[in-house]
Amino acid sequence: MAQRSGWSTIDCPFGGQLERGKVGAWGELMVATWIESSARGRHGGPVRAGMWSWVVVGTHPIEADQEVWLDVLADDVPLGPLPAYWLENKGVNSFWHVPIPPQAVGVRLRYRSMARHNADETSASAYQDVVVRLNLPARTEAAGAILTIPEGLVGNRMMTARVDGRGSTYDVYFPTVGLHSDVRPSEGDQPQSRSHFRAIVAGLAAGRRLDWFSERLSWEVFQRYQGATNLLVTELNWRHGPIRVLATDFIAKGDDLPRTAGGTESPGQYIKRFRINNEGTTPRRVLLAVYVHAEVNGGIGEPGLMWRDGDRCLLATNRGHSHANRKLARDATVEFALALDGRGETFCEPTGPNEAILLRWLDLPPDEPVTVDLLVSGAFTGWRGDQGTFEHWIRPALAWFRGADLDAVEQATAEDWDEFIEPLPTLHFPRPVYAVSLRRSSLAAALHADAKWGAIASGFDRGLSAYCWPRDAVLAGGALDRVGHPHVGRRAFEWLNRVRAQVRPFTYWFQKYTIDGWPEWETPAVDQTAVIPWGMERHYRRTGDLDFVEANWSMVEQAAAVCGGTSGHPGLSLLEDISLIRSGGLWDNRYGAFLYGNVCVVAGLRAASRLAELVDRPEAAAKWSALADRIWNLGILNPVAVDDSGPGLVDAETGTFLEARRLSTRRALWTGSTEEQIERASAIDVSILAPVVPFGLLPATDPRVRRLAEAVLKHNLVGSDPNSLARWSSDPNRPGSSLSPGNGYRHDLSSLATLWMVRYLLQLGRETGDGRHWARALAMLDALIARLGPLGLILRPDPRTTDDPDQRLTISAGAWGLHAMLIESLLDLAGLDYDVPARRLILEPTLPPSWPHLGLSQPFRCGAVDYRLERPVGGSGHRLTLVATLDHPVTLQINLTCPGLTDLGPWHASPAAPPPAFDRVSRRLSWSVELPEGQSTWEWAWG
Repeated sequence: MAQRSGWSTIDCPFGGQLERGKVGAWGELMVATWIESSARGRHGGPVRAGMWSWVVVGTHPIEADQEVWLDVLADDVPLGPLPAYWLENKGVNSFWHVPIPPQAVGVRLRYRSMARHNADETSASAYQDVVVRLNLPARTEAAGAILTIPEGLVGNRMMTARVDGRGSTYDVYFPTVGLHSDVRPSEGDQPQSRSHFRAIVAGLAAGRRLDWFSERLSWEVFQRYQGATNLLVTELNWRHGPIRVLATDFIAKGDDLPRTAGGTESPGQYIKRFRINNEGTTPRRVLLAVYVHAEVNGGIGEPGLMWRDGDRCLLATNRGHSHANRKLARDATVEFALALDGRGETFCEPTGPNEAILLRWLDLPPDEPVTVDLLVSGAFTGWRGDQGTFEHWIRPALAWFRGADLDAVEQATAEDWDEFIEPLPTLHFPRPVYAVSLRRSSLAAALHADAKWGAIASGFDRGLSAYCWPRDAVLAGGALDRVGHPHVGRRAFEWLNRVRAQVRPFTYWFQKYTIDGWPEWETPAVDQTAVIPWGMERHYRRTGDLDFVEANWSMVEQAAAVCGGTSGHPGLSLLEDISLIRSGGLWDNRYGAFLYGNVCVVAGLRAASRLAELVDRPEAAAKWSALADRIWNLGILNPVAVDDSGPGLVDAETGTFLEARRLSTRRALWTGSTEEQIERASAIDVSILAPVVPFGLLPATDPRVRRLAEAVLKHNLVGSDPNSLARWSSDPNRPGSSLSPGNGYRHDLSSLATLWMVRYLLQLGRETGDGRHWARALAMLDALIARLGPLGLILRPDPRTTDDPDQRLTISAGAWGLHAMLIESLLDLAGLDYDVPARRLILEPTLPPSWPHLGLSQPFRCGAVDYRLERPVGGSGHRLTLVATLDHPVTLQINLTCPGLTDLGPWHASPAAPPPAFDRVSRRLSWSVELPEGQSTWEWAWG
């Protein structure tokens, strides 16, 4: 027992609950005790499981040699006397501190304070009671900290949720896959930005504190997607006993979605299924808890969190907000219901203004899984203060959730994603990881594509990226065209056509929009517009749908006009004296006549001209073609004069392209003052590859591009890694000749830059017959795939796969920068494409020197095609086999580059055919055959 020396004889009344003890040794005095402060947790809050709590005891009078302790029972089991430690004397009283060890969830603590002076009779207070409440999840976020980015992504193309590596929901996007004009992120472009939730975290308590699934010391975890679907499975094994949890996250798809009170489909149904298995030999009783921290609409406006007892659900709401700038906050009512299934009683404990915990006790028999389902149901109305949202949207969804066969809903969702996979090409590469990466990137890109509006979100790494950038939408849609989903690209063009007249008098497409088409970032970057007709022509070549081009012709005309400098904005105009378009650059915050932007303009104008000829508009075709030739031949390919007068983007001294002419030194502003311009901007920017890839305006062997590509490979390395590139670096030979777009562009690993170089090197190898270019491309591709997170959705800064990705800074990437570029790179390797209007299959495979074979199976609009190209490593003998099952005859054009092949050698063809043309310099074989309708098998061998 604790004792204290020193005492006082001041007699003063005191409050509190006490029982008087025996008169002490000093005759007139007494010893008494009371509980000044009842048992509390840290910071004076409730007693939380697994945490120390404390009681403050007061005694009177101040005596020497007092003994004070706490008599404690936990669920009527005595814990023994807990000693008190003296704190201070205050007035005529002494104060003592009694720590209480951590207890399990739900334990009822019954306690009283006791005191004794010498051997006198003990004084005791009345008993008090407290129930141990749940411990909260650890709060690890700090303002301004660089946070890891959750990798898991689930959705149904109308609702998206981000899930971290331990199965906790990090954020939910609704009513569409990204940011709607009425929905705002919490902290804008910050890494920890949220739209609707900061956390939805589950955990279990089994005779101890509640072990949240986010706690590494309590749970071993393994996460994967369920087959080739977007259903995410997180397997958790308890470190303290034989309990295993399978948590499945998905957003419902299929025909069995709930209906609103008005009979329309309600697509925003996010389901988390917890399958809890007691792998021991004895039954156990556990408590399942789900912690919710809601931040609906970023917490801007009128957020609330309430428990509806009659509906047994937690309702997170934001029924409206307003802002002077309508672009930043528009009226809306957003509501989410969070509810457990109807298979047991649900309790709710509020823990903060927008925080609460849902609770359910479970009995777990041995080796018999118990399933608990959680619904997060979204509701949205485009005006504020809607009191009927719950009745119209959420109550029918709750009835569906508690009455539906969720096993069947889960199965239907999986089958729907299986159908998405069916048209995808199958890669036959030596390493299966390539085929896995192609499927996963296709599935991830699809989650960015909104099924209602047609927009494609750029990414989900932070609030700034969950918008639609026109350039990203065109390029991501084109990649999905290539894997057999042209409807995604088609819807993206329809969306671009709808938003083109959103803001007058400007005619250019803005840098980014909300998913429903509200302009967000007005930067006049010409590439956002110029890629539209180029992408439209590529879409037409892969679908043959000329009626679609006709239906959207006004969009093509408007884009072509902007490419001519008619934008309505002074920052995007044609500089007549140098025949170049000035606009914002690829990296957003610089203005000048950029090589990349003008290459996009030339590609866009030429594509528009070819489309004009197809739809019988010869005058427009001739006009746009002439303007493209002027910008290309005069503005771009012309060497710059020594005195910097006149057009041109080629530096005569070095024989390379310049990054830009007349680059404004005022960041994010354009200027006509020569004193505030860099006349010749020289930087090593990966976008200099654009004339070759993807636009095909120059061959990869063009010396101006090739020298710059070599400079990128030399100067844009990330650290000492020869296989990972940054997007931009300054020219070390001309310091001060460029304005940096930002440190991140210079030093950070970029999947976009790395894969862009991979595609360029593949083309360079085809044109030169030099296999070392393919070997370098393959090394870069392998290194990037090794850096992918466990789910294949994010990029890590180093390839050490043994490291826990949640413990390291992750480099996120979106639909274009990672997934679309990875799809394009892998299919460039396979080298098979189909031109629908020409009825021509083009086969240009890339067989790296270290690979013995490669191949591809893919359904096209003409039918299914399967090919294999084989060559023993180190040998010169090649064999190509092809099996086609076609709906109509097509022409097969074969262009094969065979590094190391010096002579065609013995030629064999079945069916018989004459030898092909062979270029000994480039090691290229070229021939064509007519493939008949129906099934046919072809084989060629040489070398």
